[in-house]
Amino acid sequence: MKRIIALVCLMCLGLTAGLYAQSKDGKASATKTTYTGTGAEIEFEKKVVDFGTLKVGDVKVVTITYTNIGKKPLILDDVISSCDCTEVEWSKAPVMPGKTGTIKATYTAKNVGLISKRLTVLSNANTDRVILQLKGEVK
Repeated sequence: MKRIIALVCLMCLGLTAGLYAQSKDGKASATKTTYTGTGAEIEFEKKVVDFGTLKVGDVKVVTITYTNIGKKPLILDDVISSCDCTEVEWSKAPVMPGKTGTIKATYTAKNVGLISKRLTVLSNANTDRVILQLKGEVK
């Protein structure tokens, strides 16, 4: 019984050390995605955009860049905003493998408070639905 307990303790210690060794601070390090499939695949430069502090009536325009890391042309079917305060535009042309495209989001600050809006990107990629976040604060 003591051997089993000792073995379980050693296994837990080994797993903990392996997880901690991913980086100096114990968090997994960010790396570029390597896509091994055969279809289109989308990768965003960033999935969270911080507007910072805005005033009521301010208009903030951001451009979000994405790359087709897949093997076939990438087509964005739709980009849906979670509210009418954010308008979106994107190219309807296919993005070839290795090339980039952009989504332009225009946010109009209407109400005081924290900003937490979503853009849902629908495409023909293997990851066919991606959620982008727009955040900040209106004072």
